[in-house]
Order: sequence, then structure tokens, then C-alpha cells
Amino acid sequence: MEMIVAIVVLTAAVSGILFAFLQNTARSADPMIRQQAIIIAQAYLEEIMLKPYNDPNGGETGSCEEGAGNRIQYDDVADYNCVNDNAGAIDQFGNSLAGLGAYNVTVAVADANMGAPAVPARRVDVTVTHDTMPVNIAITGYRTSYF
Repeated sequence: MEMIVAIVVLTAAVSGILFAFLQNTARSADPMIRQQAIIIAQAYLEEIMLKPYNDPNGGETGSCEEGAGNRIQYDDVADYNCVNDNAGAIDQFGNSLAGLGAYNVTVAVADANMGAPAVPARRVDVTVTHDTMPVNIAITGYRTSYF
């Protein structure tokens, strides 16, 4: 009788441990997908922040006018306002990045004057989502017009 009770108790304990193990295994990809989304957002933001505040060629004609999908032609921060890469993360040359096709990237650029004496600035919001996982990463940067 004692042996049967011991077997039942051990079976219940092992079942609980296996259930917890399976739950962990099923969610083990979540941290990787989240980390990839953060790195994609940082890469887009860094690319944008390295561009000049004002159009180096003179008058700004509007964002994304110079070649949708090929960001190499964007020559200032405001040009990125329309970036909407819903077919996966792409590099600045318009090439798809292997293994990152499930990520969607949007960029919004808005004027944001800062400080008591207004300093011209632009706020850049980069948002990365994933097609199948509940990932929504949003990072913000400010690019000022310094002389």
C-alpha cells in the first residue's frame, strides 16, 4: 500500500515539474525575438541620428520624396518620417535582412522645440512590432539643430 501511495505522489510531482518545463520551453523564443526587435529599433534610430538636422541641399520638399524603400538617398532627419517597413526589417540600401522578415518598422519624425530659448529639434520615434509574437518596442531620440 505504501508503495502505491509513493508512486502516486512521485507521479504528481514529476507531472508538475514536466508541465513547468514545457511552459518554459514554449516561451524560450520570446526573449530572443524581443532582443532582436530592440536591436532593430536601435539600428534604425542610430542611422537617423547620424543624418544632418537640415537638408544639406537647401529647401526641404517633404519626407520620403527621394526614393521609398531605399533610405541611402535620405539626406536629413525629416526624410525618414514616412518609413514603414511592413515586409520585414531592411538595411539602408533596401535589402531585406535575412531572418528578420517578421518584424515591422515604422518611423515618425516631428518638430519638438526644446529649452527656454527654443532650440530647434526633431523627435524621432521608431516602433518595431512582430507578425506573430506580442512584441511592441518603441524608442525615441531627439536630434537638435546645433551650429
